[in-house]
Amino acid sequence: MNHPERSASWLSRLLYRWAHPLVKKGYQPGAVGQDDLYPLLPQDRRGHHADDFLALTAHPGTSAWGLCRFALATVRRRLLLGTLLQALAVLASLASPWLLNRAMTGLGGAAPLWEKLGLALALTLSVLASGLLAEHTLQLSLKSHIPLRRLFTEALLAKVLRIGGKAFDDRAGGRVQNLINKDVWDISWMLAEPLSLLFILLQLAGTVALLVWQVGEAGLVGCAVLALLLGLSSELVRRMNREETVLKLRQDERNGILAEYIKKLRLVRQNGLGPFFIRRAEARRAEELTALRRILRLGAVHGILSHGAALLVTLATFATYLLAGQSLTMPQVFTTIALFVVLRMPMMRLPHLVRLAINFNTAIRRVTDFLDTPEQHRVLDDPALPAGALVLEGVGVRHQDRTVLQDVNLRVTPGEVIGITGETGSGKSCLLHLIAGFDDDFSGALRRAGQVGLLGHKPWLMNDTLRNNILFGQPWDEARYQWVLGASALETDLALLAHGDQTLVGELGTRLSGGQQQRVALARALYTRADILLLDNPLSALDPLVAEQVLARGLTFRPGPTRLLVSHDPRVLARCDRVFAVRGCALVPLPREQVDELPLPPPLPPAARADEAEQFSDETVAQGGVDWGLLGFLWRQVTAPAMVIGMVLLTVLQEGLRIGSDLWLGSQGARDATTLLTGYALLGGGALLALALGRVLDYRLALTLAWRLFQGMLGRLSRAPMAFFDKVPQGRILNRFDHDLGEAQEILIALMTALLAMGVTILLQMGVIGSQMPLLLPLFVLLALALYRLQRGYRRVQLKLRRYSSVLRSPLYVAIGETIRGAPSLRLAGAERFALDQVLTHFDRNLQSWYTTTSINRWLGIHQTLVSAGLVGSVALLVAFGASPLIGGLAITYAFTSSSMLNGLIRTLAEVEQVMNAVERVREYSEIETEREGGEPLADPHPVVRFEAVGLRYPEAPQWALREVSFTLGRGEKVGVCGRTGAGKSSLLGLLQAMYPAAEGEILFAGQPLSRLDPEAVRTLFDTVSQTPFTFFGTLRENLAPLGGQSEAAMLAALERAGLAERCQGQLDQPLDALQLSAGETQLLVLARILLSRRPLIVLDEATSDLDPQAMARAAELLYRWRGEASILVIAHHLAPLLAMDRVIVMEAGRVVEQGSPVALLANPASRFARLFASQQEAATAALPTERAS
Repeated sequence: MNHPERSASWLSRLLYRWAHPLVKKGYQPGAVGQDDLYPLLPQDRRGHHADDFLALTAHPGTSAWGLCRFALATVRRRLLLGTLLQALAVLASLASPWLLNRAMTGLGGAAPLWEKLGLALALTLSVLASGLLAEHTLQLSLKSHIPLRRLFTEALLAKVLRIGGKAFDDRAGGRVQNLINKDVWDISWMLAEPLSLLFILLQLAGTVALLVWQVGEAGLVGCAVLALLLGLSSELVRRMNREETVLKLRQDERNGILAEYIKKLRLVRQNGLGPFFIRRAEARRAEELTALRRILRLGAVHGILSHGAALLVTLATFATYLLAGQSLTMPQVFTTIALFVVLRMPMMRLPHLVRLAINFNTAIRRVTDFLDTPEQHRVLDDPALPAGALVLEGVGVRHQDRTVLQDVNLRVTPGEVIGITGETGSGKSCLLHLIAGFDDDFSGALRRAGQVGLLGHKPWLMNDTLRNNILFGQPWDEARYQWVLGASALETDLALLAHGDQTLVGELGTRLSGGQQQRVALARALYTRADILLLDNPLSALDPLVAEQVLARGLTFRPGPTRLLVSHDPRVLARCDRVFAVRGCALVPLPREQVDELPLPPPLPPAARADEAEQFSDETVAQGGVDWGLLGFLWRQVTAPAMVIGMVLLTVLQEGLRIGSDLWLGSQGARDATTLLTGYALLGGGALLALALGRVLDYRLALTLAWRLFQGMLGRLSRAPMAFFDKVPQGRILNRFDHDLGEAQEILIALMTALLAMGVTILLQMGVIGSQMPLLLPLFVLLALALYRLQRGYRRVQLKLRRYSSVLRSPLYVAIGETIRGAPSLRLAGAERFALDQVLTHFDRNLQSWYTTTSINRWLGIHQTLVSAGLVGSVALLVAFGASPLIGGLAITYAFTSSSMLNGLIRTLAEVEQVMNAVERVREYSEIETEREGGEPLADPHPVVRFEAVGLRYPEAPQWALREVSFTLGRGEKVGVCGRTGAGKSSLLGLLQAMYPAAEGEILFAGQPLSRLDPEAVRTLFDTVSQTPFTFFGTLRENLAPLGGQSEAAMLAALERAGLAERCQGQLDQPLDALQLSAGETQLLVLARILLSRRPLIVLDEATSDLDPQAMARAAELLYRWRGEASILVIAHHLAPLLAMDRVIVMEAGRVVEQGSPVALLANPASRFARLFASQQEAATAALPTERAS
């Protein structure tokens, strides 16, 4: 789509007629889409400026001034033109009061007709010129935002991709989100209008000169009072800025808790910790609202000062003038009032500019500090080595004053396959991260040659198609692509997927099973033709048959790249050329005979069936106008109708008293100075008091609304069924709590108050003038019709744009978060440019939406300027042909003020509608379907659980996931559940822990049907250990005992039993991520938490995949010894551990096909359990090499 402005005529550009076709879409059914947005201009798209800026920011020590100078140079043409237009706009604004004075002395007197017509025309042109200049100046400034925001955003993301692993240990992700979402915005505002402060000062100086011309030295007194008020206002702004910094920090903390809660919701519910996370979020919200309360209170005082400035300044000026023995003429009164109106605008903008300058200073410092974050300063690549070679000489690593690796020496020749083993937490993953370049804090020498690929324990995938996750921006190679699909055993999975390799993998790959995620990441590493592959337990989520295929075709094929393969499995290590063990912080060679003697771990769990992957729902765009039923929703949230009614009445009283003060001042007649000033002070003081009381009610309403909207969303979300989270991505939910809630709580009340005040003011002003000049009433009718037509199209298209913009924002949040989390993988794959382009595509769409919205705003502003100019000219002509001096003066003065106020009224009405879109989205999440609330209390704290012919069918699924499942889990009994992939084991667990409702049958807890119990109460019965160990951001103490009630001695005893006492000594109050526990140690920490807990039901869902065989045995011994009273349900694919169970349940195609003692079942060769056991043994035997690969 070509930008319509580029082909428009000069007149169309001047009057923004080129935007009219989009405005017409407001009358048409349907939503706006990407094709309706105006494209970015060529100079705003990525070009050579971006490359030069990236090079500049990549240079260490670049100053803030250097960044700003470069950024300003990219928009210098717009800045020069904007400066010229801004200067002309200042002159036009200063001309209006002078023309008003001339009009009041000439229009109503005996001046010649040509002079009256000339003055009317001059007034019209001054309004027209100042309005057009102001709108075009503003649009030039807003256009400059686009390249500025893009430059700084791209530089920040590029920096993320260059930072080493340790920077991410400090949770840099949230910081980067804040830098992009807030700091870049603050920087672009100041850089887009660098001379605004200068022009404000020039406008102030010119206005002061005109005041002195009107009322002499009394004008200086008024200016002095205004300056004093400005000083107070600036101090309030400074304090508000400080409180907003606190507010943003609290919001970040609250959003971080919610993000973790949503991301780990299944694990949270499996462990009955939902209320714990909700309390944490509510506590942060309470701290957030404490800061918001202080901001709103300061804002109320600031608003009172700003609006009361006119009264106090006018009173001081006229009192000084009258007490000096001077008399006021009508032109002097209204010209001076008009000058103070002109003066008030820059005076009100000045604190805003000061605040912008403060924010800019803070933002540019934060951005510069981040861009100066140390990167990996060690050059690991050695061109003297052949590609694929690796040399470590005397390498040592320390973390948290603990030696992890010491004096590690290793030489690897290209193409070698090196196996690495060792106990849980010995430092294997640390070694791989060191070689990958994620940690530069080490001693000794490390050299390598060629590109490095890493398949970590938790592979990172981007929210894109499966094919793009493999290609990762690399050129298409059909033959190699097909080979890597076979090497990673993905061919069968793709055949089962309806869209094949075009299937979207979801946020962080959540639509794929753990095994599928690992194999996609392996396929990516192979496709990139890395010279060195670092593989951290790459078979941990694969069943024996798939693992054997991947091992042979994808991991140990020859010839191939250099591979370092971490594993506990001797069958895998036997295929390696050499094997090393990490023992006592050293890398020790392991002879072949010792490899063969390593304990054989059981086969690990397979991938879930590909066709079980849930698809995220698309975010819908609301249609039609605003649902004004939202006012009823807000009314119910406020729960204080008297406050709302009082706010309306106070606004009417305030504006009525203010207009009465103008009439009193203008009709001073024979009154003496004391009477005049006393009356003016009483009327104005009453208006100020009404304003103050109204502001108090405003801020109390805003606080009430902020808390109740948050509680409504959080309460519903915490009770939403798991099916909701299966369909909705995390970024979309966070968008509701961040942007939508922020608008609804912080902007809505202020906008509605401003809308009410402007509407009342315009009606009262026109009522006063119309009652005295009836000829103006038809003009008001015509004006109302013209404004109605303008606002109707504008409001409708703006609402559609705002709704579409809200939908665009969620994918951007997701893309930025993905890039931050995946930065190490992207850097290793050399896919930095690919990742940047992915994020910038979403960013450009948001910029397009924002730019289109600003263009439509300019369309409205310019057309309202035409209407306002017509209003002023018409009033001036009517005054010229007869009106009293008072009414004539009021009419012209109010024509000036009403023209700008009408502009603000329609804009504010549109903004209210747009913010109501945020309220609409908040209401949607405040009314989502929830699980059952309440229910019967649990009769037995340690219930016997019985399934009676239970069935489960997922929403929109064609087949049953479970059917006629019946079994019993007795008190203290240990029951194992097994079966092939897709047998229904995970579905059974989902039903047991009240994740999904049963479609048939019943689950009984001590005879009580689960359907009559509170799901949250049921989940508090369970402790769950899954393949993904459940920990959260907090201290070690919180992770051990999240619900409290445990002594420090008990915690230390649990750590001792789990084998973590030495590792965690004296660290109970340290943040968990600062301890840098390995995956296996994290799993042991979860076991320690269960040892502390006294919950009666324990579920082990493939719980030992990250542990070496010794740690597995210790974990089983711990649970059976210290939690022997608990009922334990073990879900497993590998069958050897199930031999110790009291009973085994075999599942197939969603049904229980066999159950009984594992020993008895194994003794019967015809049993399904015996056949499964035999097939696993055969697969394990097949995986053993007949001879050592060489």
